Amino acid sequence: MFAVHVEKLVKIYDNRRVLDGVNLDVPEGEFYALMGPNGSGKTTLASIIAAVKTQDSGIVEVYKNKPAQAKEFIGYVP
Repeated sequence: MFAVHVEKLVKIYDNRRVLDGVNLDVPEGEFYALMGPNGSGKTTLASIIAAVKTQDSGIVEVYKNKPAQAKEFIGYVP
């Protein structure tokens, strides 16, 4: 089971695609870090996974089979 499943994620700000078809699977029990240059979409991706922002299209699932527990397992500090 995946703790986080992201598929074909798109986020657009001011007619600019800041996330363009992002795919990510994080298996349960794994620890992942997002790394990249400024402006690469790390904060946007993390805020969508943490349900702080919404995506324009694509799928984002966090603990699909345990949605009530999902927020217990997310630590988000922008």
